[in-house]
Amino acid sequence: MCQGMSHRNPSPPAELAEELQHVDQIGDTAYSKCWLYALLMKLLNLVKSSSSSDLSEIHELDQELEEQLCCLWDLTVNHNVLPHLEDFDLVPIFTDVLTCHQYPRLLTTTYWLTVSFRYFTLEIPPRLRKFAEEDNAPWITAIRFQSDFIDCVHFILNNSTHGHLLIATIRLLDAITREDDSLAEVWCGSALLDAILVAQRQMRWLYGSEVEVIHRVLYTFSSNVGGVSALIHSFDQVLPTFGVYLRKVCEDEPHLIPFSAYYNSIRAIVPIIDAVSASLSPSQSVSCCSADKTVLPCLIHIALGCQCQAEEFPLGQGILTDLSILFGDMVKSIRDALKSITSSSGSLLSAAEMFDQDLSWLHELDASDDDSNRVGQLRKAFVTCCLQNNEDETRGRLIYICNRLKLSRLLEELTDDN
Repeated sequence: MCQGMSHRNPSPPAELAEELQHVDQIGDTAYSKCWLYALLMKLLNLVKSSSSSDLSEIHELDQELEEQLCCLWDLTVNHNVLPHLEDFDLVPIFTDVLTCHQYPRLLTTTYWLTVSFRYFTLEIPPRLRKFAEEDNAPWITAIRFQSDFIDCVHFILNNSTHGHLLIATIRLLDAITREDDSLAEVWCGSALLDAILVAQRQMRWLYGSEVEVIHRVLYTFSSNVGGVSALIHSFDQVLPTFGVYLRKVCEDEPHLIPFSAYYNSIRAIVPIIDAVSASLSPSQSVSCCSADKTVLPCLIHIALGCQCQAEEFPLGQGILTDLSILFGDMVKSIRDALKSITSSSGSLLSAAEMFDQDLSWLHELDASDDDSNRVGQLRKAFVTCCLQNNEDETRGRLIYICNRLKLSRLLEELTDDN
């Protein structure tokens, strides 16, 4: 009996505790920490060997290593996994990889891996945030000399259906273009704007933190000549996205609008509209907001809200300043467009048509008051905002417009002694 027992297969090992079964697992993924350590060792060895080779030589990246890096990229697309990678110190390792100019494909892949760590969520682990703050310059420099980088951005925005990857790419764009004006001037053109709009439509980003980042990038477009030209070319697509956002803001009564939630986007949207309007001829400027006729009424609603909440939300003064500039520029364009029309009967008909088609928002401001006096409040808010800067000049232009278009109530608001 004992002899038989000695030839028996050994008993199976005891079951490991549940937590020990997954001790080598990275989050809830199928990847192990051992696999990642091995990959990082390959990268470090590659950096070491390339430091002693001729920088002018260009090499193909080992296919197996490239596939593993792509697997890591796919892994980091899941923003829930990022906290599990904090202890690996990946950002400084990838910063060292920037010295491997002999491997262009490695540089490109490394850029996008860094996107995952630095721009996928606002809640970056503290250690990664520390490196992100310290290491901007090397990344910006490397990106500037990687000519196909922006092509990769275009490809992702035009083709990806992965929300985290898309918003990470747009956040990266925002960070780079705000950091480096020269790259912003080169990149901010029609191709990039169209790609951003494709991504926005794909993910149906209409409001929230995602669209705020888009508004910041579009604001960067408005700060350079090429970007403004792109905005003008596609404004009939851009403006309706603003309209959706502004209508969301105006769902609340003016005195109840939570401006702290919308402040950054509004401060971006208003200057964008003004940059486009101010870059057009007077007649074109008058009609530039016709692609969404709710935008200007919403902005007047917002002006009233800022005035109502002046004490509770002092930052609203910044919004009012932006609106005053926009309204002032639009008033000038309307006055100039009307002045260009002669007093012939044909021209008078043109003035009426212009009013009906493009100046309906002014007609709404001149309507008779309702029981709540809301129209009167909006009319006063508009006039007050217009006259915040260049009071005498803007008042004269508004009076001319009111006389020409017979806007009696708006004229009365302008000439009221109070």
